Amino acid sequence: MITVEGAMISIVGSGKIGANVAVHLAMKGYDDLTLVDVVKGLPQGEAMDITHMLSAYGAETRVTGSNDYGDLRGSKLVIVAAGFGRKPGQTRLDLMNSNAGIIRDVCEQVRKNAPDAVLMMVTNPLDVMTYVAYRVTGFDRRKVLGMSGTLDGSRLRHFVAEELGVARSSVTPMIIGEHGDSMVPIPEYTAVGGVPASKLMSPEKFEEVVKNTKGVAAEVIARKGATIHGPAAAVTVLVDAIINDKKTVFNASTYLDGEYGFSDVVMDVPMVIGEGGVEKILEVDITDVEKNALNASYHTLKEAISKLQVELPPLTGGGR
Repeated sequence: MITVEGAMISIVGSGKIGANVAVHLAMKGYDDLTLVDVVKGLPQGEAMDITHMLSAYGAETRVTGSNDYGDLRGSKLVIVAAGFGRKPGQTRLDLMNSNAGIIRDVCEQVRKNAPDAVLMMVTNPLDVMTYVAYRVTGFDRRKVLGMSGTLDGSRLRHFVAEELGVARSSVTPMIIGEHGDSMVPIPEYTAVGGVPASKLMSPEKFEEVVKNTKGVAAEVIARKGATIHGPAAAVTVLVDAIINDKKTVFNASTYLDGEYGFSDVVMDVPMVIGEGGVEKILEVDITDVEKNALNASYHTLKEAISKLQVELPPLTGGGR
């Protein structure tokens, strides 16, 4: 049982992903988990069910459910999975204004009740919702991140490993840009046992892998209605890096303030993750073609932000 002092983890949203995140974290031994949701009875019921699962394994992890945002107090880490999920045929950006108001309201409660927490976003469209969270909380940008690049990376890792016939653990993925159709996987930094994928497969084959990576979430949603286990696992590995201060390099979404030549936007970039959240953004050299693709991703996200229908507080200058 992981009982790091002050390491209480709260999960806002007790739907399919939020509850599954709680299961993953509980099975990893993270103690003192709190599920918070506005739906009466839902977080309490999920907490009871998860507790009974843990009891079957003889585990002592504490999981509670609440409809009171005041129970976020004391959280070292708040994970936000509230809002509507994608339906078959929808893009992530189709959800933007349906979820923006929900995320604004949730993040106002996080700011009020857990001002010292690291805030991890799960709700789609993830980059834009992370931007909303950063603006609403006024937190230092290091303390607000989205898990999207970690999830996209797990999918890229799978397809590269499958193509080359190697263990998934041998593949270190690299994706930057939007969590969406304009994401930019980088073959030179996607390594297989330390060897760039660009040295092991043709550009055409890597492009096929990229196409599969971009489209697989929609395929899962078409088949079963939602992506659940992949997002929950991506959250869990990030939680592990934060709570245990691992200084692990991941791709994730964060607010940019000049990095890669972009500002006032949230995008996936490589970063060092530790107890402070985003401890360092890593800027890597990319080709002109990749720069153009990343610029297109930036403009996609800036256009989406310009169409937000919720009022956001002014920027507070809370960056580094």
